[in-house]
Amino acid sequence: MKPTPNCPRDLYEFKAIVEDVELVCFLEYSPAEKGSTDSLGAPYEPDFEESMTLNNAYIAGTDVDIAHMLLQSLVDHIEISALEKYNDR
Repeated sequence: MKPTPNCPRDLYEFKAIVEDVELVCFLEYSPAEKGSTDSLGAPYEPDFEESMTLNNAYIAGTDVDIAHMLLQSLVDHIEISALEKYNDR
């Protein structure tokens, strides 16, 4: 079995433990964006809060990516936890 790949340059690496399994996760960071407004200041496009999007979740020490098999609640937890750690840097 191959080792876990290195994190791509444009993604954020975050380690998580789910059900006693260590995961090495790669996430994409999206900064907050203020939506545009019209000349009267009414919202024309919505604001977007900063976020993390899970791209990969490798079982640590392997090249097995299980991101597509995780329950949405686990994905949400990983994304929120990674964003908190990212902002604590």
